[in-house]
Amino acid sequence: MKLSAILIGASLLSMAKCQFFPLNRKEEIPVNLVPYKLGQEVYIDCITRSIDNGEHKFDEQERIIYAPFPICKETNKPLSFQYGVSEDFNCTLSISDELYHLFQLYIHEDAPFSCRLPLSSEANYLEKGGAYVPLTFNFRGEIHDSHLDIDTALNVLLTKPANSNPEENTFISSIAYSSGTNTTRIVIGDSMTLSLAVRWLDQIVPTGSQAGHIKNNGLPFSDGFYRFPMNFVPISYSWFIAYLAIVSLATAVLVYAFSYKHITHSASKHKYKPLDSETAVGKED
Repeated sequence: MKLSAILIGASLLSMAKCQFFPLNRKEEIPVNLVPYKLGQEVYIDCITRSIDNGEHKFDEQERIIYAPFPICKETNKPLSFQYGVSEDFNCTLSISDELYHLFQLYIHEDAPFSCRLPLSSEANYLEKGGAYVPLTFNFRGEIHDSHLDIDTALNVLLTKPANSNPEENTFISSIAYSSGTNTTRIVIGDSMTLSLAVRWLDQIVPTGSQAGHIKNNGLPFSDGFYRFPMNFVPISYSWFIAYLAIVSLATAVLVYAFSYKHITHSASKHKYKPLDSETAVGKED
């Protein structure tokens, strides 16, 4: 991408009193992203916090320390998502003393369960100062003297640019939130199973672009408000097409089955006989 296009896009956004989000560590618009591939594993890392007051932990350079999401027993790996794949799955966590006290802070909303998703699939992208979008896990429940009651049913919504351009396979926004009616009683030493319903939104066309009339924008993807339409189905185009193909195939099979039965019955009733080359046309001797 040419530097001039980047400067023009940045200048336009500046004049419009807007700033593209997200920026990298140098506060520059992220370019030359390595796009994700469909189904590629996306790892999550989260802010480390003190269990006493929920404050961030910092390294020697006064940068916030991130660590992988807690390990899921099902995979023996930290929680991750498959890029662009909507799915339901479980992640069972071992509730250590530290994690128990952190959930006390999260549920009481003394501190957010703040994580992040790298904009690029490049190895060590965030360690190099790359850009990311936040992913906050909003757990609800109640805190008691001897235990926690936690709603472990989570909806996870991930918005990405339109599916038509695989070069823009990255993230726009993400959120995870409890959405059940039941809670699970948790004490230190327990296992807690998170039921996650992950949905990717890739059919949203942004509105209100500040740089849309400039070719390529000088941006990694189209800017604007990725607003939910008034009526929409939260399913990716790839899954929609797959479901449509399945329905079409099933319909074709049913139509053929019923039509074949009807045609066979009519042929038997009226004693139709198949045509052959001799009866269909007059022979010339």
